[in-house]
Amino acid sequence: MRNNLMRGLILLLLTVIFQHAGAQEQEQQLPIKQRYIFFPFPMEKNWHVSLGYTLTALPEDVTEEVQLRAPCGDLHALRKISNEWSIDGRLQFQILQNHISIGPRWTKVLNNKLSMSVGDDFAWWFGNLDVASFRTKGQGWINYPNVSLGYRLKKELLVTFKGEALITLSEKTKVGDNSVSKSSVAFNGYSGSFLLEQPFHKKRSIILGFKAQYSNFFWQTWSLFETFDRYIFYPELTIGFIL
Repeated sequence: MRNNLMRGLILLLLTVIFQHAGAQEQEQQLPIKQRYIFFPFPMEKNWHVSLGYTLTALPEDVTEEVQLRAPCGDLHALRKISNEWSIDGRLQFQILQNHISIGPRWTKVLNNKLSMSVGDDFAWWFGNLDVASFRTKGQGWINYPNVSLGYRLKKELLVTFKGEALITLSEKTKVGDNSVSKSSVAFNGYSGSFLLEQPFHKKRSIILGFKAQYSNFFWQTWSLFETFDRYIFYPELTIGFIL
């Protein structure tokens, strides 16, 4: 049922894109004066940078008695390569565990209101914890193919819908002298995000977003060593300021 719902949403999204593109192909493309991070649109400035945090609610199925709700710092940057190409880099940090991603992004303006992008990010996560006198270490590589659809509203409000897949490339954990490695490529889930970006104060803009992730692995829970293999819902809030 979930797969049928996803196929239906994708079909509806493609229908809306091509209908608008065909009906408004001749509309003039208007520039965006403000800076943005998630909105899929060609960049005028060489750099767009934001600083903020994300807060993910971890389910009790994973944490059990332990409640982990610490915010994660979020440093996000876009570097312009050409009119349609850019590099997307992001650092999410919690001191003891961190997540670094980077990847290309191609953008396409469909008409005066709609635009889209396709990207492919590669991420490395790592963590070090001391648990019960044992030094616990973990690291791994993840691939995030993604697609975004952007819609421009009045008053410089930018709306972005982003979908991405989660593909685990490798994973390695070590407790004391015992280590476990997994190097097989596996599809581990997907996510959908709804993001708003608009001017906040002077040249600064604000980011407000919600992300729904369904996966059987989430990098912030690596130290809990889940013993089950099933998809779990991880809701996430994003707040950031574009510098």
